[in-house]
Amino acid sequence: MLADAAHFCVVGHPNKGKSSIVSTLTENDTVQIGVESGTTRQADSFSFIADNRLLLALTDTPGFQRARQVLAWLQQQTVAPHERAARVRAFLDVAEHRQTFPDEVALLTPVMQGAGIIYVTDASGPVSASDLAEMEILRWTGQPRMAVINPMAGSTHQDEWRQTLNQYFQWVRVFDPMSAQLDSRLQLLRAMNELAEPEQQRALKRLIQHLETRESGRLSQYAQQLAAYWCEQITRTLDATRLQPGQSAEEALQQSLNKAEEARFQQWMQQSGYSRLELETQPNWVKDFNQLMDTEQWSFWGLRSKELLIVSAATGAAAGSLFDVGTGGSSLLLGAITGGIIGTAGGWLVSQQQPGSRLSLPGIKKQQVIGPVKHPNFPFVVMARSLSFLNQLWSRTHARRDALQLQVKASTWSQTEQVRLLRWAKQLQSDKWSEKSQQALEAWIVTQLSENTDQSA
Repeated sequence: MLADAAHFCVVGHPNKGKSSIVSTLTENDTVQIGVESGTTRQADSFSFIADNRLLLALTDTPGFQRARQVLAWLQQQTVAPHERAARVRAFLDVAEHRQTFPDEVALLTPVMQGAGIIYVTDASGPVSASDLAEMEILRWTGQPRMAVINPMAGSTHQDEWRQTLNQYFQWVRVFDPMSAQLDSRLQLLRAMNELAEPEQQRALKRLIQHLETRESGRLSQYAQQLAAYWCEQITRTLDATRLQPGQSAEEALQQSLNKAEEARFQQWMQQSGYSRLELETQPNWVKDFNQLMDTEQWSFWGLRSKELLIVSAATGAAAGSLFDVGTGGSSLLLGAITGGIIGTAGGWLVSQQQPGSRLSLPGIKKQQVIGPVKHPNFPFVVMARSLSFLNQLWSRTHARRDALQLQVKASTWSQTEQVRLLRWAKQLQSDKWSEKSQQALEAWIVTQLSENTDQSA
């Protein structure tokens, strides 16, 4: 119930980042955000729900449009300080004000119904008469209030704004909704908690505890999921007898691998509360950027030929695999880490034996299997793209509307790490995988994610 949740109304002048703050704090990327002034045209409520409990409700409001005129109306009658809130309610009771001052009525109504106030400014210029009128109106409401400086316009006027805001608000904080990591969000929530009523403080404390607990378990959760997905991709096979009419073995395996990556990325986005996030496509250097099996770009995500020769040699890869590398991957999978492989023209594999089988029994028909991909660069491609996706997802805020750009590549890892990953791939494809190997892989992923998370904090 809303009565048990902390409720704040986010107000201020248009185009100062109010909606961005709402989006970041509620982890909701459906909040309408635009560079043009007046994107928010009515008061909308967005919530943070955890464990089926509503903990925080933020009302995103249109900005002040005629603050000085509203203040002039309030001051037409001389009232004592304790009567000012009643004067604001009287302003809202005038029916014609809904037509004359629609934005002010929209933002003041939830405030006078009991919501706390978060006043947002970007401090882009000196404090103006309109700014002072907005602050004075909010002071007249008598509601608990804090000010947030969104540093989207730089810090030139921040000192002036801070000194002014301190006269009108109990708390003043600088908060960038476009880059705020968890620590920054928790600091803002704790400041909001200081303003809230006791029953709302309980909701905010639960929210803070929920975010802290979730963060502590996210590393291991992502590591387990990525390790399982990587193993599935490295060992993925298809039944060659079940191809669609006119479909080649290469196309079938390519589609299967792409669909698996898309499904995994979608699941990670859903876990993180994203419903509209897209991958960046940059056709100048990557064709079909969001496709895993764009083999022309494997040298970007994985290792270049010279690097791969060195790492493959260090793992004892078969001569056929090294031949693939030496030809720039043109034969791609012709020659493999294990034997029994028939190379196709496009470079995919059709195995005449079950993956991992080392027996060839007379009189028993062998099943034709497409895959798994044996090219030594493939494990690096899968891991680099997945780590990049998770790192970028983790460091984003829900206020950002740009597409996610994959950045990590395997060539940034040490040769020791590269060799270890390729050895794990060989163990998987030769049926020598163990629980100990799985745990080692998960631990390695945790290290990779931790390092990148620390760098983005």
